[in-house]
Amino acid sequence: MSKTVGATLAEPMLAVEPELATELGLSDGHIVDYLQAEPDFFARQRGLLAQLRVPHQERGSVSFVEAKLEQQKLRIYELEDDITGLLTVAGENERIFRVYMDLMPRIFECTTVTELELCLRRCLQEQLRLAAVRLIVDGRAFPNAASPDGEQLERLYRERMASQGQYLGRLGKEEKLRLFQDSLVNSCALIRLGAKGELGLLAFGSTDAGHYGSDMDTFLICQLADLVSRVLPKLVAAEFKSNDGR
Repeated sequence: MSKTVGATLAEPMLAVEPELATELGLSDGHIVDYLQAEPDFFARQRGLLAQLRVPHQERGSVSFVEAKLEQQKLRIYELEDDITGLLTVAGENERIFRVYMDLMPRIFECTTVTELELCLRRCLQEQLRLAAVRLIVDGRAFPNAASPDGEQLERLYRERMASQGQYLGRLGKEEKLRLFQDSLVNSCALIRLGAKGELGLLAFGSTDAGHYGSDMDTFLICQLADLVSRVLPKLVAAEFKSNDGR
């Protein structure tokens, strides 16, 4: 009775005819175990390696060596795609980093809270194509700068942020309307300002529903929020002093 060899492109292996396999008590697993235990098997059986054929979807069958080469080519194509994707992401990250680095010195030039918010909006909406940017001062920290958004902050803290300092994801229709008005926002990043989140809220909105998510790296936006937190008390005090002097 003659022996036959079968395999797949995903995992080449040796097999024998069912009748002979039953007679000898062999299974595919036995053959796989043997080949793994004898890594130099094909080095001893060079002629057999050249004769082996495996099924191929387009060409009917190919040699064992051709099948292995095809696997390697596919793997190379996959790695090339991965590298291209990584380079694209790296380029975009560098662009975003430069935008933030350009913005930070401008923050120190602002003299009022309103000017600060306008500075953030112009830079981030124009250069990063964000749909909306909001800076909301917490009236509990700055009674003289009480905002009509105070109740809204409380609801966001309670319903979306709880004990967390940030929230990334989607908001309900009413929440979006209250926070971003008529701006088309499908995902957002909310970062509380201050060491304990007591100063207010910095909010970013994107039209892309998947732009902000729980798996996003928040290093840059948290650095920006920290900087805003440092200058905000001085701006509020200066603005109140200016208004009081009038």
